[in-house]
Amino acid sequence: MTTWADLSRIEPDLAARGRSILASTTNAVLATLRADGSPRVSGIDPFFAVGELWIGSMPGARKADDLARDPRLALHGIPWESRRCKDGAADPGEADVKLTGRAIEVTDPVQISRALASFATERGFEPPEGGHYYRIELEGLALTFVEGEELVIDHWTERSGRSTTRRT
Repeated sequence: MTTWADLSRIEPDLAARGRSILASTTNAVLATLRADGSPRVSGIDPFFAVGELWIGSMPGARKADDLARDPRLALHGIPWESRRCKDGAADPGEADVKLTGRAIEVTDPVQISRALASFATERGFEPPEGGHYYRIELEGLALTFVEGEELVIDHWTERSGRSTTRRT
């Protein structure tokens, strides 16, 4: 699996723009797998801490049960709100980001404290006590945007590397 820091070294411009999109909005959509294998979508507030992408889940949330059973996920971020990036990242422009990967639950209190301190600085408030915290490891990431008359999909996967598809 590839961490966000790894992707930032491998494809720095793609990682920077993906981060800008995720940092420019409070809400993203997380897809997990229910016990019966059907998909579940939930709102989520992803954040970056110590160079990595994180998500949290309140105690008792179904998405935490899903991730405990099967850590695979998909995350879709669209800058619905103003394109003012919360963590000082560059304006992502008109684009959305989709990623696939795995949620790695972090239970070490020191790592969680560091991540939550970063969250509090970025968001201006303390997250609730308890819950589950996950660092996201990536399998693939895609940016989708319009350039001129073309829909552009700038895509990276661990298996195939980076490619760009243009559609008119």
